[in-house]
Amino acid sequence: MFRRRLVALSIGCALLLDLPAARAADPPRTAKPAKAASGAKPGPRGGSKTSHAVDLGARRAIAGGSTVDDVSLGVESPELVALREAERELFPAAAPAAGSQWPAEVPLVLPRDVGPQIHASGVPPSGPTVPPQNESAVDMAWLAHLDMPDVPVRWDERVVRYLRFFREDPRGHTMFANLFRHSGRFRDTMRRVLRRKSLPEDLVWVAMIESGFDPSARSASGAAGLWQFMPETARIYGLATDRWVDQRYSPDLATAAAGDLLGDLHRRFGSWELALAAYNMGHAGLASVVRRYNTNDFWTLARTEGTLPWETTLYVPKILAAAVVAHNLAAFGFGDLSADPPVETDQVDAPPGMSLAALAQAAGCDSKEIEALNPELRALRTPPAGEGDSRYALRVPNGKGPAFAQVIARSRKDLPPLDRYVVRFGESLDQVAAAHMTTTQRLVDLNTIAPGEAVRGGTVLLVPKVDGTPATPSDAPARPKPSAIVPSDEFVYPDRQRVFYRVLAGDTLKEVASAVHVSVDDLCRWNDLDAGARLQEAMTLQAFVAPDADLSRVVVLKEEDVHVVAIGSDEFFAGLQQSKGHKRVTVAAKTGDTIESIGKRYDVAARTMERVNRRGRTDPLKPGEPVVVYVPSFVSTPGANAVTASNGPAPNGPTPLPPLPELSP
Repeated sequence: MFRRRLVALSIGCALLLDLPAARAADPPRTAKPAKAASGAKPGPRGGSKTSHAVDLGARRAIAGGSTVDDVSLGVESPELVALREAERELFPAAAPAAGSQWPAEVPLVLPRDVGPQIHASGVPPSGPTVPPQNESAVDMAWLAHLDMPDVPVRWDERVVRYLRFFREDPRGHTMFANLFRHSGRFRDTMRRVLRRKSLPEDLVWVAMIESGFDPSARSASGAAGLWQFMPETARIYGLATDRWVDQRYSPDLATAAAGDLLGDLHRRFGSWELALAAYNMGHAGLASVVRRYNTNDFWTLARTEGTLPWETTLYVPKILAAAVVAHNLAAFGFGDLSADPPVETDQVDAPPGMSLAALAQAAGCDSKEIEALNPELRALRTPPAGEGDSRYALRVPNGKGPAFAQVIARSRKDLPPLDRYVVRFGESLDQVAAAHMTTTQRLVDLNTIAPGEAVRGGTVLLVPKVDGTPATPSDAPARPKPSAIVPSDEFVYPDRQRVFYRVLAGDTLKEVASAVHVSVDDLCRWNDLDAGARLQEAMTLQAFVAPDADLSRVVVLKEEDVHVVAIGSDEFFAGLQQSKGHKRVTVAAKTGDTIESIGKRYDVAARTMERVNRRGRTDPLKPGEPVVVYVPSFVSTPGANAVTASNGPAPNGPTPLPPLPELSP
């Protein structure tokens, strides 16, 4: 085994290291919990209706201050799966002694003729720029003659291993060839976006390692698209992720967002190695590691125990190696390799809410082509128009744009007029249909609502256009007031109004409380709820809200619009008797009676007697003790000891008196 020394770049290292400051300019991506993911700001497509506002506060938190903008004022590819499997051979688990650094001399893992050998330890340069040769060393002089990418490269042992893996191992050679071919579809477009943002163009190889240049890629953790954004980071960087569009799958918008994120991360950490590491593991986690180990050198962190995730220590060298190979295809045996042709499209204005099948027909192509060119469209329709926007920027095959525009212009007048409607919290699909004078099935078809899909508050739907203001429940013919069953405790708040909310499937306590602007604790107290249990559909919850609370986005009933019934009241039991087909009576127990024996007299099951009286069926009763019996309506109740419910005690105890207003919580 030979002595390993650092092979430093001889081509403009100092210039490369100064590159970030010179290139600081435009927008970035997002970091996953353990793996990076992100979003982007509104790009050239989609219009205002599908692009979310950029969260500048969150971006500045990621950048650790001003962002680059402030300063400049599902499924993984088989190649990536195979690459991870190969890494287990290239980089087997190694555990140095507790508290020590990774060994300076790491034994070779593979034989000379099978895998790469190590020529670098990752420490700062201390010797010649070209690795020394000896009898046991593999010739590495070719490293000194490579063209360098526009991101700084250090000849760390892991970078060299990846280079030799792509150059000499048949598996690595095949993997890189396939991944590089895929890059042709989007590489030029991505380079233009990065160039426009004054970022290193070789950041495109981040997308190779993240997704294999597959715009439909989705990880098990929920990261999606070419740049593998997580939903929250996508939101921060302006990418819409709703039931209509998921802009993480848009190559243009996701690339713009990824540039923004990477720029912000470089702004925070000051080196591209750390920016890439943060993209993979998250900026907060990396900042914590830097503080804890008191070094901001990625390579030092990468070889120190307990610092970075193992995945991150390989992630950065892998990207740098891919960038080096891409600049030296012939030197790595890829001289004859050609990339896939770039995806060329026409961009056209499409009406909102139009199915992709109809759009494909207008463009004179197959619907699968339109779907493939617009992977962000989740509902297979263009989304509803946004405020002041009546079209969607759609991709169609190159050359199909002019014909499409003519067909759409002729057919636009024949399209049924549609409106954009935001569902209120607590509003059912049936209510939306009734308000817009259509059927629920029509809404399901218009919006491609899947069976069992819950349409929640805030969802944007396409609805038939109606003249005037859509009908509301208050416009409907007068009907009997719905009943609202409330706990026996009475609450008095002189400075609040009581409203009632009817629970829909999937509602949570937190969501309901937020919608009506009260706390979860109060909502539980007012309705005798267990905060840890789930709400059930059709429950009715009472809430005491401030008079100026904004309830325009939630469906509630005012107190005067409902019939309030307290649990345990005479009215409650009267309604229960009517609905269940029985009479509620109380009887006086005789000597030797049990609730089971009393139930037998009136043909009432023992389990019902237990449930009503809250005691065991065989418990002895005192003479004269009142017992509640739910007697079937057809059974007579003769005898002096039979008393009507209104004269007997309520089984749940009397309704408490209301608290004094001045003592109310």
